[in-house]
Amino acid sequence: MKHLISRALIATALLAAATVLARAEEVTVHSILIAHRSGAAAGGIIAVVNDPANTVAVTPGDIVTLRAAGVPEAVLAAIEARAPAPGVALQPDDARLADLVRLMKSGISESILLEHVQHSGAPFELSSNDLLYLKQNGVLESTIAALMATSGGSHAAPRAPGAAPAVPRDLTFDDLVLVGQGFHKDRVGRLVMGGDTLSWVDANDAEKNFAFQIAGLEKVWFTCQARTPENFCYQIDFQIVKGERFQFRDGNIKSGSNASVVEVMEALRKYFPQVAFGPPHATKG
Repeated sequence: MKHLISRALIATALLAAATVLARAEEVTVHSILIAHRSGAAAGGIIAVVNDPANTVAVTPGDIVTLRAAGVPEAVLAAIEARAPAPGVALQPDDARLADLVRLMKSGISESILLEHVQHSGAPFELSSNDLLYLKQNGVLESTIAALMATSGGSHAAPRAPGAAPAVPRDLTFDDLVLVGQGFHKDRVGRLVMGGDTLSWVDANDAEKNFAFQIAGLEKVWFTCQARTPENFCYQIDFQIVKGERFQFRDGNIKSGSNASVVEVMEALRKYFPQVAFGPPHATKG
């Protein structure tokens, strides 16, 4: 009887994984990872990839990520056959980034690259073209975050004259988890940015709501999971001046997404460039 139940559960998981891909008009690295981790057969994934009704939005850097996750080579070959042909190689606006990419491709470890970035002197003011160049060349998220962090110091000059843009009213960031400290449990909810305030809105208990002033932040940084070949920044950390530390984890990390914490960081950099942004903290978890 136990064997029958186990087989039924496995079958249900495989069906769910196949459904995730089958419904996808756009096949992405995240949908493939979900299917693979759920135990979907390579043949089933390949069938979805080869379905002409679906588009395959996978970059060469994503192929590296999938290979590191153990996705079968037959699946990777099917993806590469369907993926758009790479365009003209981008060139960065900041010539120093080309040197950084050369160092990375020569086999220099990420820890040395991060040390190199932190002692580079002049801050990196990354343009959209720079970000695309780094992504095209497989630079890790944690390294990109370290590059962006160099523009948060007092020595960083603004890209254009004038004050930072005004914060939209009630800018909301969903799918977050407030990491419990001590005996406190993790709590699900969302952050709301309004004016100079970040407010935590608990999903289950309004008495757990609280707020803090962005002007009172001592430092903001990412916590990233050390991976090969890609470090995955899954948590944003806030240190209040002479006060508490708050940690907000992305609620979708199990599906391979960190979009929620990245959106919070991007909004802070856009609307509060004067905040001190620290380098990412890498964990082995």
